[in-house]
Amino acid sequence: MELASHPLVILAAIWLIGYLVFRLFVKKEPAGVKIYPLGFIVRSDKTLKIFDRIAYAAPTLLRIASNLGVVMGFGMMGFAIYILAKNLGTYLFAPTQVGPQNIVIPLVIGVTIRFEHLPYLLIALGIVLVSHEGMHGLIARLEKIKLKSTGLFLFYIFPGGFVEPDEEEFKKASSGVRARVAAGGSFANFVVGIIAVFLMLGIFSPVESGVIVAGVSDNSLLHVNDLIYRVNGVPVNRTTLFQNITASDLLVIETHRGNLTYQLRKPINMPIAQILSGLGVTRIDYYFPMRIAFLDPLAEYSVYRAFYWIQLLAINVAIFNMLPIYFLDGSLLVTALLEKLTKNQKAIKTLNAVLTVVSIALIALNMGFTFKTFGLLQI
Repeated sequence: MELASHPLVILAAIWLIGYLVFRLFVKKEPAGVKIYPLGFIVRSDKTLKIFDRIAYAAPTLLRIASNLGVVMGFGMMGFAIYILAKNLGTYLFAPTQVGPQNIVIPLVIGVTIRFEHLPYLLIALGIVLVSHEGMHGLIARLEKIKLKSTGLFLFYIFPGGFVEPDEEEFKKASSGVRARVAAGGSFANFVVGIIAVFLMLGIFSPVESGVIVAGVSDNSLLHVNDLIYRVNGVPVNRTTLFQNITASDLLVIETHRGNLTYQLRKPINMPIAQILSGLGVTRIDYYFPMRIAFLDPLAEYSVYRAFYWIQLLAINVAIFNMLPIYFLDGSLLVTALLEKLTKNQKAIKTLNAVLTVVSIALIALNMGFTFKTFGLLQI
């Protein structure tokens, strides 16, 4: 696909044209709305009462969650640094053991994430951002920190939400209060991710019942989104995919749209994966059916993918956000701890700078070795 005809490029052009038209003919923005070339922000103070109602209705639960969030925040911080350091050590000192489990890549649509995943990513991103900022707001109100506004935004194709606390009140709050507010977002994300995991385990069978065709060559005999159950009567799953099957004159592919039969020129004895490749299949994904089937198989697959992206993004954002990097909540958590130990602001800033450099270096080196080892990857 040429760059000029790529859907994301076309969408960017539409955004820019719309922005120019607005500036030329409308000019004045509605109250609470700020419009930019590739997005807009909507602010409101009317929703602040909702945060107060929830904070006053369940103060004990929020207090427990906020304290637990601090403990888990430091745990996730240590876990993130340990995993990145261990991963880098594998690349440096045990390259023969490097595998898919060592891949560290940024999530960039069209570069490292295939365009087909965009709808699920956007759903997951919306849930992650709203829960993250929502918990920040709830804990801030629990701690009597004023909220200036809440809002929604759309940048290009990425939706989100935010809660804007009063900066002066936040700075004047005790280190413990700031730690609880800072850790709340990641705690909420982690809980959302775990809930998504349990829903996946509860709703869907843990064993796959076939494969979904995710990519095909130009002359493929199968189509994208074909669900393949069996090949010559052999169930297709993670175990059988690379096992040899024998066929003499006919090859029967059982799919959700019926059986597809192919006449063979000569007998074959090869793995199912190689057979599918010969039919033009370039990529597959596993199909996990619902325990209680009431949807079309492809609809089930879409629901599964939505849950998959929610848990993947929520848990990874929770952990990444706790890294001690200046612009992340993990840095606020470290600062709050250091202020308990020392009043020397210069020492606190110096240590924060060191932790930021080390964390960014770990991420950059892991990504660099991933690219060197595997090339440019797409998931």
